[in-house]
Amino acid sequence: MNASTTIHLGLIILSTLPLLAIVLLAYQTMRAGFNILGTSPLRSKPIYYTNQLIAAVIMIMTVCAAIFPNFFLHIPGIIQDEIVEVQRLFAMVFLLAGNLLMLSAYWTLSIFTRMGLPEGEHALYTNGVFTVSRNPIYTSFFFFYTAGFMLIPSWWVAIGMTFVLITNHTIIKSEEKYLENTFGEEYTKYKGRVARYL
Repeated sequence: MNASTTIHLGLIILSTLPLLAIVLLAYQTMRAGFNILGTSPLRSKPIYYTNQLIAAVIMIMTVCAAIFPNFFLHIPGIIQDEIVEVQRLFAMVFLLAGNLLMLSAYWTLSIFTRMGLPEGEHALYTNGVFTVSRNPIYTSFFFFYTAGFMLIPSWWVAIGMTFVLITNHTIIKSEEKYLENTFGEEYTKYKGRVARYL
């Protein structure tokens, strides 16, 4: 197996893994009797759901670009005509980093993972990957979207990625207020010793 084939297979596996993990986690959470959807952390629900939609589209497009190397040529706003192997290799490294963060966070949170603010009682998780980042799932998105942009170098992808990352930062700040109100000094101390991202 040559390097190009190895990179291609790596991209396929690493780009599909988050989608499979999300589906499996949602299934397990609902099977355990929990609702995976929490309350919107933003005042504007349309912005929150637009953020979720754009994020999903970028993730699906990244999978398509990993499986079909010339997929990017069919996207408007392309800024380069060819994806070189080193670019694909860096995309694979970013996908690997994103998977390590996201899957570790899902492992730690297990069936208590929520999209949005949780409803009802819950715990503050400060172990596992949460000792490195207070927001490993959101941080993983940075790596996934960067990989997506490397595989689909389009102005439209860059604009969508920027919108999602800015909106995610706003969501994180809203979640931090919620956690401070819920856990008080325990969260304040945790916030003082662990970075928001990395």
